[in-house]
Amino acid sequence: MLNAQISPVQLPRKRASKMEDSKYVKHGTSHQIQREVEAIQFVCRHTSIPTPTVLEVYVDDDVTSSSSWFSMSEITGCPLTIAWPNMKEEARRTTQADLHKYLQELRSIAPPSPISIGSCNDGPAYDHRLNNGYPCGSFTSEAEFNDFLVAPVARCPKKELVNYYRQQLADDHGVVFTHADLCGEHILVEQSTGRITGILDWEMAGWWPSYWEYTKSRYGDRYQPWWKSLMASVLVSCERELQIEEDLQQF
Repeated sequence: MLNAQISPVQLPRKRASKMEDSKYVKHGTSHQIQREVEAIQFVCRHTSIPTPTVLEVYVDDDVTSSSSWFSMSEITGCPLTIAWPNMKEEARRTTQADLHKYLQELRSIAPPSPISIGSCNDGPAYDHRLNNGYPCGSFTSEAEFNDFLVAPVARCPKKELVNYYRQQLADDHGVVFTHADLCGEHILVEQSTGRITGILDWEMAGWWPSYWEYTKSRYGDRYQPWWKSLMASVLVSCERELQIEEDLQQF
């Protein structure tokens, strides 16, 4: 049952492990598991995106424990990171077209009213980029979210940087449903045709500012030239927001 009470706890990243020929099990905290299951089910209801089928769910009442889990069906396919270097151009174009279509489906889902930046069911926002991995929010406007983004800058000796960065953040991007953790490892493809067979790891998915998908897709070590080019072809490029994000991540 998905009825555990949620409170802020440290959320280490968890990977799914294969238990049987056709089933994977993913362990984590109650917040991680509940959030990902709800996001997968939400995406299944509203889009044609291929996702794992949730089979069983266990949510521990102890929110500090990582003993919660859910099992899911296996999706055939090769991670795009492995497949892309060996794919023919026609197959690559197919992957690009599929990914563009699926991201447009996500962004076409009607946002909540009133606006909320957080999970698919108005729960807390959760992203490894934010708050040291703790849940935060939800936020009732992009302005409130932006205030939260610049709050860590106040720890810097140059207090004037808070106002400087806050003025760089627009409050009117609009809020769209976002995977928020796109990378080649989370996209499975049929290598010969380029067809996307599955998109995985939805624990950070939810309602985010419209640039968040792009900036998060460029987060961390995801700087392979082919990946940058692919993201620029399937999403509106948000280089200004990316630059601001890269600055804010330092605080």
